[in-house]
Amino acid sequence: MKYFLIKMDQKFDTAPEVKGWFDKIKHSNICVKRSHNIEKRQLLFIESNPNTVFPDILTFPFFLVTAVVRDVVRLYEPNVLFKQIVLLDPRYSKTCTYYLPILNEVDCLSGEHRPGKAVNSNCIKVDTQKISDQSIVYAMLKEKRCVVANLSIVESFLRRGVVGVDLEEIIGK
Repeated sequence: MKYFLIKMDQKFDTAPEVKGWFDKIKHSNICVKRSHNIEKRQLLFIESNPNTVFPDILTFPFFLVTAVVRDVVRLYEPNVLFKQIVLLDPRYSKTCTYYLPILNEVDCLSGEHRPGKAVNSNCIKVDTQKISDQSIVYAMLKEKRCVVANLSIVESFLRRGVVGVDLEEIIGK
């Protein structure tokens, strides 16, 4: 089975920039054991921009997906919990509903990653035995949380026309 790092496509330079999130959602709570500390629904404001484009996947400040992606994840991982996050730009009356998936975190990545440098998929390896029964997981790589997904779920995203996703194939070991 092939595996991919899922990231937001950097061509979306007018994607929403969430502000004030650090007071509402702590990265340490985005896990199965502590997800109860995150409210079921949240309203977060974004930087005002008349040209904001809402892609189906955001990766900063945390992994957020639209309903299309959420529905695909539910097909493959029916027990994944989602928190609803509404992004709002009151100045330009723009809004979009995203979902924060509470995925399992699996220690399955290894490779070279230098602080301050972009993650390079050519030197990242995934331990396929550790995630063989899961379609999509969070994985840490040198203090950076990544999203790893298998080929089946990635193909389902693409068949549904998901926009704003950047995929990097990673080497299985």
